[in-house]
Amino acid sequence: MPTDDFDPLMGDAARQVGWHADPFGRHSHRWWNGTGWSEKVRTERGGRGIDPPGIDFAPMAVTTSVPAEPIEDALLPIRRGPIADKIAVFVACIVFLALV
Repeated sequence: MPTDDFDPLMGDAARQVGWHADPFGRHSHRWWNGTGWSEKVRTERGGRGIDPPGIDFAPMAVTTSVPAEPIEDALLPIRRGPIADKIAVFVACIVFLALV
């Protein structure tokens, strides 16, 4: 069974090899191999399992909805210049004469 309750102030070098309270809080006990926490876990009823240490589920993103800025109309309408109008009329005349 466990050798002690998890003491966060106890340095890893001072901790002895054996079962200790799971510092990640997911199981009742986790195996300390002398250099780090192993994937071996134990439940209060004595069941054993494997759970990689230190891997937590990704937190859920919290989003707030912010209304979009309203679309504003352009201040002035877009207009073609006088040269563009003349070119368009000229091209239209050429096309009309080509079709006739």
